[in-house]
Amino acid sequence: MKLWQLIRRFASNAGQGRRAKHCISALVDEYFGHPSRHDGRGRRSKDLRAVERTLRHLDRATAWRCQPDLDPNVRQEAKALVKTACHGQVPFEVLMERASALRGRVNEAGRVRNARQPVKGCDPLREELPQGFSVERLHTVERLAAAGRRLGNCAKNNGYGLHDRLRRRESDFYLMLRDDPVAMFEVDLETGKIDEFLGKGNDDVALPHCVLIALLRGLELNGDDVEACLQQGTASIFASGAGDVRNPDWEREGLKVWRGARRLVVWEHRKRRRRSRRRSSFEWSSFEWDGDDWVASDASRRWNLDALMTRHPSIAELAHEAMKLGRGR
Repeated sequence: MKLWQLIRRFASNAGQGRRAKHCISALVDEYFGHPSRHDGRGRRSKDLRAVERTLRHLDRATAWRCQPDLDPNVRQEAKALVKTACHGQVPFEVLMERASALRGRVNEAGRVRNARQPVKGCDPLREELPQGFSVERLHTVERLAAAGRRLGNCAKNNGYGLHDRLRRRESDFYLMLRDDPVAMFEVDLETGKIDEFLGKGNDDVALPHCVLIALLRGLELNGDDVEACLQQGTASIFASGAGDVRNPDWEREGLKVWRGARRLVVWEHRKRRRRSRRRSSFEWSSFEWDGDDWVASDASRRWNLDALMTRHPSIAELAHEAMKLGRGR
């Protein structure tokens, strides 16, 4: 669109008619009167584009003056800019700077407004959990960013694309609370698995076992590959009800095994020496039958069952029963 057309449209939308048209035209002519804005073919194309961009911003400002979803200060700034332009009170260079700054504030206001809108297909959700814990789905980008700021992690901005993953519905994000935020985790919507489970400052999380099981069961999630979940016990077999953490299918001093369909969970209690002191620890491992072999989950302390099945034939029998349960599904 030519400059004179943009000037006429602005004057009409500003409601000032000929006077505004005359003032703006005079400012533009004065702007191009400077020798540096001419070349051998006339007005330089770079400056023409800059003037055209400013005139479009001024025209949009006539609408921003009364746009209800904009901040009142931004609307007031738009009114002042339109008035100044219509009366030709400042050089066009000043209008360019003010129009560009206003455009930036409107863009930022739009980003904030969009961040507050619920992401399509992501409904709000809150679940109460044992021992005063609760979990809620972060269904807006603003809530995701706010949770990231409170926990001090990368969700506070979009530097790692977390906001984009929420908008594109690739992931859901959940905040765990116990009055104050405790942790945040991301769920891959394609697999239903937890990708990350991080506490404040990206520290590991130690949840009571009953809280973890209630969380995974309530949200129907798989937490077996997440080390933070595994520290409290391999979870999905208990969350699904296939196993009861208090009643293992096989137990010997320092060793417990639970059996599910195509799945075994192993708990081991170990004593370690360190600086002449005995230290007790327990470790969890989770294995799933893939049709050819028993495959350990990513966070398992053990990577295969061979040594356990050789040392304890009863575990080999449980593994065989778990394989048969899987075939029956």
